[in-house]
Formats: sequence, structure tokens, C-alpha cells
Amino acid sequence: MKSSRSAMSPSFRSDLASGGPGARRPRSVRHTSCIALVDDRFTAWLVDRDCEPGAEPPVSRRYLLRILGRLAGNSGLDLSLRRLYWYTDRPDGQLVDEQIVRTADEGEETWKLLESDLRRLTDGQACDTVLIACDDERLIPAIDEAQLRGISIVMLADEGVFDYSLLREEDPEWALLLAQADRRLAVRAEELAELRPHPNGVDTSPHRQPDNPDEQATIEEVVRDWWSSQSEESRDELRAALAQSSGIPQEVDRELLLQSRERFVRPLSFIEKKQMRSCLRGIAGNGVDAGAGAGAGAQEPSAAGYA
Repeated sequence: MKSSRSAMSPSFRSDLASGGPGARRPRSVRHTSCIALVDDRFTAWLVDRDCEPGAEPPVSRRYLLRILGRLAGNSGLDLSLRRLYWYTDRPDGQLVDEQIVRTADEGEETWKLLESDLRRLTDGQACDTVLIACDDERLIPAIDEAQLRGISIVMLADEGVFDYSLLREEDPEWALLLAQADRRLAVRAEELAELRPHPNGVDTSPHRQPDNPDEQATIEEVVRDWWSSQSEESRDELRAALAQSSGIPQEVDRELLLQSRERFVRPLSFIEKKQMRSCLRGIAGNGVDAGAGAGAGAQEPSAAGYA
């Protein structure tokens, strides 16, 4: 891991500026399968740009996939993030769905672990796009090989990419690595605020409802759209299955999770999955016809009320 990036110009636009390889305007890429390869210390530096090399703060990874999906969507990338690999030399003890931790042995460098996985993904043609968060230019040969095999590479970067001429002067190796990518995803430190650890060292967020009412409404909309697309016979069969089980049928769960993932451009968190399932139970249990509206005489359950 090289030293922290030099501070760039004091102000940058949040949208893509013109000029330089880091400033291409967003293009829409529809539902490409993506796997993220993320270096711990580089991500920690993105969260806290003032930290000293080797003294990077820990990262709370629970919402990392969601944040990456949101950043990609804001830049015109419609990535279906299937899994994240986390490369670290300081195990954090966190257990997060759809994240695999690769821990470097003593004397081993994390970028080598990342390079090995990138080559294996390339050999297996495991996805359309790889999102990489790492600043080690020694990855360039493996990235080039992946691109020659048809895989698109997206690099996570700081706002310095907006002033590429200055970046080439101050950090030519980093500039060279970014130039190799197909796309660059610039991020401001405040956009990663959810990755900062809880002040008392305990992440209590998994036990709370999602705070964003728009996301709550989207989950309910996905469930209602799916429910309205089902025949009356299918609805009756589902009601009968729900009455006999505390869960929901596996095939229904998979279909709702897939549709939710496509809508959010990321996997649902644990609490969002719980909300989705509770929402389905509420709709089915109340006999609500999602397309009937308020005139149907049935009270529509609010997604915000589900535990």
C-alpha cells in the first residue's frame, strides 16, 4: 500500500468534469453482472483522507455494497453487484452477507491476493464487470489481461481524477493505473460516511429500520407490483402456504429478491429482506389487491410499519 494520495485542488464538481481520461461522461450500461474487489486500507483512506499511512481507521462494511451500487447508479452504471471480496491484513471480525474476506498472511501484500482473484475471475469469465478499489499500479498487467478477455474494469477513485493533468504530475503511478480502467468512479469522502465505525465501536444499525423512506417505499412497490402480476389462483396458493409456515416459499423469495436487486442495483440488506418478507405477508394476509386502490375497501399496510 503506497502512501496516502496528495491533496488535489480544493474544490471539485460532483458531476464529471471535462478533459482527461478520468472525465468521460456517464453512459448507461444495462444490468451488467459485477463483482467488487476492494482493498481495506485504500477504502479506509477514501473514508478519511487525513489519516496517516499505516494508521487507517477501521471500516464498517455493512453498507458497502449498497454504497457502491448507489455510486455506480449515479454515474450511469447499472451494475448488478453479486459479491464483494475484501482484502485486508487486519481482520475486523465483521460478518456481512455477500462479502468474502481475504486476509493476508504476515509479510504478504493484499494487492497480490486481489490480483490472484482477478485472474481467476478472468479465467472463469465469472462476470461482465469487475469493480476495483485499490491503488497499486502493479495490478495493471492483470487488469489488461481481463480487458483482453472481454471484462470491463471500473476503478474507484478520489476526486483527484477530475484534474488528471495535475494527478499525472503529483502521482504518476496512480494516474497510470486509473488510465488503464474502462471507467473511473470518483467518490467524495462524505459519500462514504456510512462506512465510518460507530463511535462506541458497536454497529447498531442492523437492528433498526431503514432510515430512508424512499427505500422503504421502493421495497413495498416491488412487492405490490409482483403481487398484482400474480393470478388469483397463485395468490390463493401463496396465502395457503403462508398460513402453514413462518417463512415464505423459496421460489417466491428468490423472485422478489431478484426484482428488488434489479430495482436497487444492489443486494438488499438483512433488515430490508426482512421488511420485504413482512410486506408480502401483510399484503397477502389482508387480501389487498395491489391494483385495486383505496376503493377496494381493504386497508393497505404501510411498509414502514413492518419489523
